[in-house]
Amino acid sequence: MSAGGSSWSEVLDRPRFRLKSPALKAIAADLDARFSEPPSNPARPRPAPLASVAVLKGLLECCPCLFNQVEVAPTSRAIVHFCEIALGARITDQNVTAAFAVQHPKSPGWRYPPATAFRGSGGTVMELLCSEVLTSGGIPTMPHDTARWPVWNMPGHILLNEGKMGDLKALGDILVPCAPTNLIISVKSEKAKERLLYSANSIEGIGFGFFDEPSEFWTARRMQLYKRMGFSAIYMPDSTLALLNEKLEDQNRSQYAVNINGTALYRPLTQFTADMLRVVGKSAFDL
Repeated sequence: MSAGGSSWSEVLDRPRFRLKSPALKAIAADLDARFSEPPSNPARPRPAPLASVAVLKGLLECCPCLFNQVEVAPTSRAIVHFCEIALGARITDQNVTAAFAVQHPKSPGWRYPPATAFRGSGGTVMELLCSEVLTSGGIPTMPHDTARWPVWNMPGHILLNEGKMGDLKALGDILVPCAPTNLIISVKSEKAKERLLYSANSIEGIGFGFFDEPSEFWTARRMQLYKRMGFSAIYMPDSTLALLNEKLEDQNRSQYAVNINGTALYRPLTQFTADMLRVVGKSAFDL
């Protein structure tokens, strides 16, 4: 969704490729000859650019639209980019539910589809959708240093499935720095099940998902367990939350749907960015 480069030569001239002039010109000529058109629907795959494995990987990272044109399985980040293209806008908490629907395997809504089926982890796609929401809202992903440790920039967030932080993946998916303990976001798809309940590990936890079963959340015992396990908030689509709140009111259980701070435990995804901006680098007691 950026302005992009003016030519393939400009893309290949980036420091990350470290290409000398003859090699750069040869790869650029191949790209100009076979990849000068925009993405298409349906996809029209062709042999991959004539480049080394490292250069091809870099090209696909810089220009994920190429996954619409080559017979290479798309990465999770490319899937998020194709969702963004389908929406025609950056992914935010206001449209992330629509972005999720774009990539749903049962009824994908691609504007330009990947040329090859996605073979990666659906969970990683969900995490990156949440990460994109944070980035669009002003809490970007922290970069890595040469040793693959995050460079702590504020405001910012850390993906716990990348770099040296991958050793902490069992604790959750995304870390948002905050006092007195960092917030750990556990990202799920449509079902919470017990996996969400135990993902907080009695640390301050946040649930973020595209949950479609309000019955997973409305019993008094389940709300007590979420609070006991350390959840401060669980974010879900507005439609699911509306049904959930209606049930809680009908059954006179709304008093259970609060966190340790006495504020709402269940919240709409459309409130997620505002809440994270209010507490990142500050106090979780304001959540």
